[in-house]
Amino acid sequence: MPLQTSSGRIYTFISSFIRESSNAKDPESLLASLIRIVQKFINCRWVAILDKSLKVRKSDTPEISMTTELLEMAKWSVEKLSPTSITQDGMTILIFPLVKTDRILGVLIAATNEEPVFEILEVIRTLAFLSAVVLENLELYDSLEKQHEIVEETMKYMQQIFNSFPQMVVVFNSELQQVFANIQYLQHEGEPKLTEVVHKTARAIITSRSRQVSEVESEGTFYSIIAEAIEYENEPQVLITITDVTNTKELERLKAIDRLKTDFVASVSHELRTPLAAIKAYSETMLTTLEDLDKNLLNDFLQVVYKESLHLESLLDELLDFAKIEQKALSLEKTKFDLAELVKEVVQSMTEFAKSKGVRLEYEINEPLYITADKKRIKQVLLNLLSNGVKYSKENSENKFVRISAKKDGQFILISVIDNGVGIPEEFHQKVFEKFFRVGSALDYRTDGAGIGLTITKEIVELHGGRIWLESKVNEGSIFYVQLPLGE
Repeated sequence: MPLQTSSGRIYTFISSFIRESSNAKDPESLLASLIRIVQKFINCRWVAILDKSLKVRKSDTPEISMTTELLEMAKWSVEKLSPTSITQDGMTILIFPLVKTDRILGVLIAATNEEPVFEILEVIRTLAFLSAVVLENLELYDSLEKQHEIVEETMKYMQQIFNSFPQMVVVFNSELQQVFANIQYLQHEGEPKLTEVVHKTARAIITSRSRQVSEVESEGTFYSIIAEAIEYENEPQVLITITDVTNTKELERLKAIDRLKTDFVASVSHELRTPLAAIKAYSETMLTTLEDLDKNLLNDFLQVVYKESLHLESLLDELLDFAKIEQKALSLEKTKFDLAELVKEVVQSMTEFAKSKGVRLEYEINEPLYITADKKRIKQVLLNLLSNGVKYSKENSENKFVRISAKKDGQFILISVIDNGVGIPEEFHQKVFEKFFRVGSALDYRTDGAGIGLTITKEIVELHGGRIWLESKVNEGSIFYVQLPLGE
């Protein structure tokens, strides 16, 4: 007897399927809904859904006999994209391909004891079509979900790799928003100076699209920054890699110090050898020709020996002071004295040396300036500054001078030593106070001395709680400033 149904029942089943299919979360739940609806609609013996390779994917019973004839008819239905049916073991077996825009997603097979009429076949055909539409969307969604999971896993994997790097890695988009950063960068993101340089570099790369390499010091650590222009989905981005190069910098610094020490030893050896050679030569001459020397010539020889011995003593004192500085053993013996008188005394003691270089010494102090300090050490500071001013005068200049002045400045005394000598390049303004550094070698200007005078001078000034700095231009001269507290 033909299987019939009312139009109201047809609409009910279709709406039930639409409702159930809309709630389906995955392809398997959709296929289960389809089987239930078909079972209710035509009272089937069994219902099964085959996959694209005609293997059972879902059924309402495990006891399904897929004969060769049935499989051949299913294959024909798929190839022709057309529903069909066969009679087998007294049952009518309905075959409907699940098709979406000529794409086969599976086959619906239902076995019933009744022969369905045309309208029932059309309803099942409609359900098959709707199932194919939803099934394709669910499979696509499922595929996207799996792809998303793969992407997420890949991202986690890549994040773990980048987190294992000792370098900091960060990526910015064209709006300078951070789109990726490893844990090393996130841990240093709170360093204002580093973050400022990184953002400034990223902004420059977005504009220029050219590779940049720079260095920055942040909180006592040196970083090398390499910035590259990259693209993601046709959007310009910036990849920045930051490496801690503090150890490398320290190694370079130690090597530089080692070279300076070698130069220092060579320079000191030369300086010591010069007065010793003079003393030895004049002493030998006097010993071998003592009976032939008149009083005046003997006096001249002794003057030279005395002068060179003083020079030698000065060098040795400088070396001893430097050794004390290295051992943090330099101490002060403070007394109260008139700085103005000490300046006059120093200028007078330096006058002959200045004249030998064609330099005029001047001082500008109009009133007593009492200060509590180590008089011997302050004298050493003044002698050093005046001596440098004379040494670094211009060889061929006619009007060469070194002028020293001092004045009270609140709770301090400010001393200025001005010269119109060769000057000091700006890049050496801080280096002149460093250990073993010689401005003379930097300027290719021959001068006497071990090259540690300003290092000692700076240490003495700072031990007094003061500070020293300079202003200078090449071929125009220099001004050294010393600020000392008045003391008790």
